[in-house]
Amino acid sequence: MKLSEIFASSFFRFLVVGGTFSVIYSVTTAALIRVAAAPPFATSVVVYLLCIPWAFLAHKHFAFGARNTRKAAFPLYVLTQIVSLAAVAQVTTRFITHHFIIDVGILLLTSAIAAIASFLINRFVIFAAHG
Repeated sequence: MKLSEIFASSFFRFLVVGGTFSVIYSVTTAALIRVAAAPPFATSVVVYLLCIPWAFLAHKHFAFGARNTRKAAFPLYVLTQIVSLAAVAQVTTRFITHHFIIDVGILLLTSAIAAIASFLINRFVIFAAHG
C-alpha cells in the first residue's frame, strides 16, 4: 500500500479525528480544572459530551465521507461513544495495578480494542453507505 493510499484511507482519517478530539478533550478538561478550578469528574463528562457532536460531524465528513446517513446515525454514534467510555472506565477501575508499565499496557490495549470496535461500528453501521 502506498503512503498516499494510507493517508486517504478511512481508518487513517478515523485515527486523525479520534486523536484530534482526544487532544482537544484532554487540553480543555485539564485547563478548566487547573485555571477555573472546575470539578474534575463533572468537567471531564461535560467536555466529553460536548465533543461528541463535533466528532460525529468530523467522522461523517472527513473520516468516512458519508453523504447520507440513516436517521439513527447520531444516536447510534452517541451510544457507541458512551459504551466505549464505559468499557474503558470499567477496565480502569477493575484492572489497574499501580505498576506503571503494566498499567500503560492495560490502558493501551483497552484503548486499542475500543478504537477498533468503534471504527468497525462507525464504518459498517453508522456511516455505511445508505440511501
